[in-house]
Amino acid sequence: MIKYFDKLLLSLSEIENHPILLVHALCGCQLRCFHCLNRNELIEKYHEHYYTIRDVIDYAQKQNLLFDYIVFSGGEFLLSSLDDLISDLTILRNEVKKPVIVYTNGIAYEKVVELHQRGLVDGFHVDMKLPFHLLTSEDFDLAELTLGIPLRDMSIPQRILQTLEYIISVDQGFNRIRSVRYPFLGPEAFSENRRWVENMNQKYGKHVPYDVNSFVYNPDEKVAPAFQFMGHP
Repeated sequence: MIKYFDKLLLSLSEIENHPILLVHALCGCQLRCFHCLNRNELIEKYHEHYYTIRDVIDYAQKQNLLFDYIVFSGGEFLLSSLDDLISDLTILRNEVKKPVIVYTNGIAYEKVVELHQRGLVDGFHVDMKLPFHLLTSEDFDLAELTLGIPLRDMSIPQRILQTLEYIISVDQGFNRIRSVRYPFLGPEAFSENRRWVENMNQKYGKHVPYDVNSFVYNPDEKVAPAFQFMGHP
């Protein structure tokens, strides 16, 4: 069973020109990203009280006229088991006729493919926190600062790139790629990301947007910026 944060949010700021119902799953996260704003409340804190998918659906039905999309976030929503994801999203699909968007870090490539192919998710918004296509072993310290976990090989960046390319290849107007303007990343990092997204869009004849979102410090996360990504020749 997937547990959901018992404070659902109606938001106008997440997706341009579309009010959304934002649902946070209490499923943890395999990353510890630099100054993550959700870590204390949604990842590390124990929640005695929580919602089930039934509670989410009941709320969505009551507020049906106030939002265009249902957005699932976390933590990392796709850390939930595939069986639970399929079960909850199938029930939701049958009772709430709104497009479903999932925010994800992109590591769970197989789940992204499965949920898309089953028609349970309309769009994925995937984090491209670094120019993963340019990383080498020399950049592992930078990746650790950004993602909060040690990299021993390129398997995680490669899985994220798989997910990014997949959501571009199958896009029907709901997918999106975004970065955070971390203070230790130079502008070249984001221009390289944008170039990669544009190349993939051209490859598949798609128009998936790429956004760079403002960075907001989490005052409870005391980590000093230490690296600058300037790109590779």
